[in-house]
Amino acid sequence: MLKVAIAHSLDLDSKEAIEDVLSQCSEQLGDLKPQAALLFTHNDSDFQLILDRINETYPGIELIGGTTAGEISSVHGVVDDSIVLTLFYSDELNFKAGIAEKISEDPLMKLKNAAEAIKSDLNKNPNICIVIPSNSTLIDGTFTIINTEDVLRGLKSSLGETFSIFGGCAANLKYTGDHQFYNNNAYVDSAALLLISGPLKFSYGIESGWTPIGKRTKITHAEKNIVFKIGDQSALNFYKHYLGESDFMGVTEYGLAIFDKDEESFYLRGALTFDEEQGYISFGSSIPEGAIVQLTHTTRDNIIDAVKKSVNSAVIEYPGSNPSIALCFSCAARKWVLGTRVEEEYQVLQRDFPDLPVVGFYSGGEIGPIGIGKPIGVHNYTFVCLLMGVD
Repeated sequence: MLKVAIAHSLDLDSKEAIEDVLSQCSEQLGDLKPQAALLFTHNDSDFQLILDRINETYPGIELIGGTTAGEISSVHGVVDDSIVLTLFYSDELNFKAGIAEKISEDPLMKLKNAAEAIKSDLNKNPNICIVIPSNSTLIDGTFTIINTEDVLRGLKSSLGETFSIFGGCAANLKYTGDHQFYNNNAYVDSAALLLISGPLKFSYGIESGWTPIGKRTKITHAEKNIVFKIGDQSALNFYKHYLGESDFMGVTEYGLAIFDKDEESFYLRGALTFDEEQGYISFGSSIPEGAIVQLTHTTRDNIIDAVKKSVNSAVIEYPGSNPSIALCFSCAARKWVLGTRVEEEYQVLQRDFPDLPVVGFYSGGEIGPIGIGKPIGVHNYTFVCLLMGVD
């Protein structure tokens, strides 16, 4: 058995909102005592008040979560500035949460050690990991992107190269650093982890809707998330070659496709800022020097079609008959490009599966395979649909 409760409050007052959420949870679970929780909320929430009340109500609960660029649930759809709490109760599954702190210093080692510690507390080998890492932090007052690829490498070094890892980077649209939640505390520059063991059934779909255009070219100079040269020209001139000189702020809508070794599968990197004088472009996550890349573009219709493909893939691949929940991790850039059509991402699930509990958030980077049966990677501009259940 896997029982899921999803509670969602639109109240801007954190005290009122958490009481509303806890009341909704009580109505859905009755006397059942949940073992694990996911908390998604906005950056202006009173984190400590919210976490204290959850832990007072459910002592010992294994909780992770983070701040978002928008919350998603089957209660209220797509919303900004809200609180979503998801509780899990199961008499068959085991849950264990953990935290890796100060990951900007050494994400690979910090995540390896955190995963090892969590594994040792589980009485069975885990079969899936949900991770909510920091995408950015303030270091000496400077906004700094964290190397999320090294976060994944650290997890893989402990859990295995083919282990199933899903999630999304916490977000903060004010560019002052994001927050992660673990049990009864809020953190920055961290990664919150939830490992699940037992007879869990799950499947996923992962799509973007962005299509490569133009010629494939090699990254010839890059440092972490900053790309200086693509081919024999600056990264900025590479973009201008395709997009032109005017209205160049549109750079943020045109991602780079980073091709895998098979030269067919790719993951995306979204442009954040550019420097006219030095010619570089900064991206949402790291890009390896020497990578083969291609510019991409999209339309709103293509973005919605990609959600349909993602959901369809997850449904087809689900190894059981009755999933208990759909977890959705969608890129904040998708939300910006969709604009007034953003609600359609959720409506795809609502229309086809009206009784399926859905929860998720708009993130600063999505985590999942780069395709069915492909390696786990960090994405931008991507929609990840994860179905979980025991039936």
